[in-house]
Amino acid sequence: MKHPFRENLEVESAADRQWLRCANCGRRLCALGQDWKAAALRKVFSPAKAGPLMKILEGRYLLEKIYCPSCGVLFNAEMIEEKHEA
Repeated sequence: MKHPFRENLEVESAADRQWLRCANCGRRLCALGQDWKAAALRKVFSPAKAGPLMKILEGRYLLEKIYCPSCGVLFNAEMIEEKHEA
């Protein structure tokens, strides 16, 4: 049995176990309750990759995109603070 978890992610249940998996290709990422982002492919870009108006965020933020490691479908995209070494 399966049911939606969030866009492009679903919960698969079988024999008293539950996994998070890609809704597009079915790749199992992790057991339900574990960090699915750690099992996914993460790429970080300049904010301008989201559009020219985002260029003012350069130096303070980065665009983080998280993908399925098998088929490349997008799971999540958000702006994160850029960490600077002190």
